[in-house]
Amino acid sequence: MRKIVVLFILIASVIVGAYGADKKQIKQLKADIASAKDAIKNAVDMEKNDNNAQKKLNALEKSEQTIAKYLSQDEYRERKDLYLLLIDLVRKQYEAGNEKMYLKQKVDTAWYVRTGRRMFLTMEKFDSLDAKPNEKGVSEPSYRKKHGAFLAPYRENIKKGGIYFLKHKEWAEAWQCFDVYLESRNWKMFADQKNDSVDDRKVAYLSVVSAKEIPDLDKALKYSTEALADTAKRENALMLLSELSLDKGDSALYVKYVTEGFKQYPLSEYFFPRLIDYHTEKGDYVRSEKYVDEALKKDSLNGLFLLAKHTVLMSMEKYDDALRYASLLQQRNDTLPILNYNIGYIYNVKAQQTLKKTGVPYRHRMKEAQKYYRLLLPYMEKYRKEKPEDRQRWYHILYDAYLNLNKGKEFNALEGK
Repeated sequence: MRKIVVLFILIASVIVGAYGADKKQIKQLKADIASAKDAIKNAVDMEKNDNNAQKKLNALEKSEQTIAKYLSQDEYRERKDLYLLLIDLVRKQYEAGNEKMYLKQKVDTAWYVRTGRRMFLTMEKFDSLDAKPNEKGVSEPSYRKKHGAFLAPYRENIKKGGIYFLKHKEWAEAWQCFDVYLESRNWKMFADQKNDSVDDRKVAYLSVVSAKEIPDLDKALKYSTEALADTAKRENALMLLSELSLDKGDSALYVKYVTEGFKQYPLSEYFFPRLIDYHTEKGDYVRSEKYVDEALKKDSLNGLFLLAKHTVLMSMEKYDDALRYASLLQQRNDTLPILNYNIGYIYNVKAQQTLKKTGVPYRHRMKEAQKYYRLLLPYMEKYRKEKPEDRQRWYHILYDAYLNLNKGKEFNALEGK
């Protein structure tokens, strides 16, 4: 019997304790609501630039944080009265900032922009809650029209705030502003508002710029379609999306953007080499040559395109064609050291192939090979002078050439004798 009594006392103490905790929590909520209402009520003459005004502003901020904390909890998440209180707390702060700016008083611009952004997001959250169907299945958002009318004149400030953060290289803050600005087009509160598609495309581009610098690929992609629709910024947008895709390891997306960039801007020095490099590194020389040929159709004398053709042909071991393009480039006074190396390398390959021929007397093979060795010397020796540190490339080729041409003096010099 004693055990039962003890158990009963234990259960009773838990119930009373829980009830006491609930009672304490309710009391605290009431006190916080009263404090928030007082902060709103006292928020007058906020435009004055004095300590009293700052104290009132601090009281609004403190109550905002307190009420927002309640709304983050499941038991209070759908309390409309708390949301309306939160809206008033944020609105009062924003209006104080507006008044100060109107009076040309000093205002923390970053704080002002963030406050405005919170005001928009808070009213949108409330609108979604307010629009939930009642027990009869009817949706009657009673504040939508009022809140929409209030926010509409300030929507432009959200965009300007994003530009402000962009100029100050606060990329994440900038993107958040552009996101709210563009997302708000779909808010029911602004259903009657007309949107400027040209302006929206410009903002979308700025969102890509911000996302690139964060860096965040998902954020960049969110408005990428609109950003690419801005013809004035499309080329830059494609570059940004290409670079970010590569940085984040999304090779499929990277090649998509550089390909699109090449097709739209074939003479750009950005997309073409990256597209060729990508396919060449993958060993897809056929595709690389296809894009090179497309580029040459646009500009047959373009040095970059000619060099790419030469390089691809080298990779495909089409040495006669590669030699022709290298010679063409040098006739254009292109002085790239790699051209001297490649020409020398091709003649060295021809010499080696000649020496390996079967059914031909060695004396004839050596005579023909020496012809190629003599042809390679001026190119490889020049490359050696241009790139002395690149010994692993030129040393063995010059070694074979001097040896097979009986150039003892040059051979000894090469060996350091």
